[in-house]
Amino acid sequence: MPAGEVAVVGGGLIGLFSAHELVERGYAVTVLEAGSGLGGGAARVNGGWVCPARSDPLPSRDVVRDGIRSLVSPGSGSFLLSARALPRVAGYLTRFLASSGGRTFSRSWDELDLLNRRTAGLVDELVAAGIIDDLQDEGFLMLHPTREEAEASRASLLSVSRRGLCPAPEPILERRALLELEPGLGDAARFGFVHRGDRWLDPSRLVDRLGESLRSRGVRIVENTPVLAVRQRGTQVELATRSGVVETGHAVIAAGAWAEQLLRPLGIRGYVTPGKGYSFTIHPEHPPTHVLRLGDTHVGVTPMGSRTRVVGMVELDGTPEGLRAGRIDVMKRKAAPYLTGVDWDASTDERVGPRPMTPDGKPLIGCAPGADRVVVATGHNMLGLSLAAPTASLVADLVEHGSAASVSAFDPMRFTRRRR
Repeated sequence: MPAGEVAVVGGGLIGLFSAHELVERGYAVTVLEAGSGLGGGAARVNGGWVCPARSDPLPSRDVVRDGIRSLVSPGSGSFLLSARALPRVAGYLTRFLASSGGRTFSRSWDELDLLNRRTAGLVDELVAAGIIDDLQDEGFLMLHPTREEAEASRASLLSVSRRGLCPAPEPILERRALLELEPGLGDAARFGFVHRGDRWLDPSRLVDRLGESLRSRGVRIVENTPVLAVRQRGTQVELATRSGVVETGHAVIAAGAWAEQLLRPLGIRGYVTPGKGYSFTIHPEHPPTHVLRLGDTHVGVTPMGSRTRVVGMVELDGTPEGLRAGRIDVMKRKAAPYLTGVDWDASTDERVGPRPMTPDGKPLIGCAPGADRVVVATGHNMLGLSLAAPTASLVADLVEHGSAASVSAFDPMRFTRRRR
């Protein structure tokens, strides 16, 4: 097959955005998806937030504290660890702890902004092209039970605004003014404020529209085809599948939470670990018109047309799949004081999706060692939708120019070299 052909491994957000950008640059693209449809993993079940202003890396002292606390009290915090899974995730957690210090956290955030600063413009291009048709920007409504908590939250976002990715948050409102914005708020929503700059959409609709757009432009999408191994041989790349070997000019590994099994044989220890996120749909009497962030519960509520989605949690139990109903119950208990007119027992579409977590909160984007025709693009943690468009642009640069286009901050070999 000619060098102008690229196989993208994975039909999630990173894979689909990468396929879109590669087609735009004139490549013939095949998407190989392990599942029975596009958008497996976390692509369809996330909060739908395009949020460069909220793209700080996960490893921090607060998250470490939540994880330790969850071992003693499983219903607390938002970063949940399973004691049984500790041996399986020990390598990830060791490096996670090392990345949670103040200087490392700040450096990682600065490096993530290398991608974040391009998000808004690239997403606007997709809107102009008609691929994204439901982007909302009414603002995020930050809700808190006390003025003190609201002031601390606003001060934090004011500091974030100085990074240049969002405007300053609006003034704090008391309950009467909040109810004018959102009549369905519960008693816990005593103080709050609107923060603009981040936007949202229905991620499942986005997956469908990307798939339709790619097919209409000649992209071959092959489902139910897990890729078992990727290797470069001269100017060709071979992808082993159960039905045979696929040969192509370049390959992009965008396999999300399942990427590690393809990276290790290439000499990359990325420590990509599944972090399970939960979501479900509620049917409020007064559906919200803003994204709602519910105090320090780490639970968010997103309006998606006729649906209202509740999202939250990162669970590390060593597996990419398997919904635990108790996690949904915890989210409901945390969210209930902030909303009225909701029959929590009537929730629908309860889902879990594995996010591809890395120890330092940054994705792995770059060429495989000694294999410039194999591009790695995974490990986007909880930021896949926000970082998908700029990641796709970098992926296309790497396909065109090889390792000369690499950005050291996202080097897939960074943990492998430290280990050695």
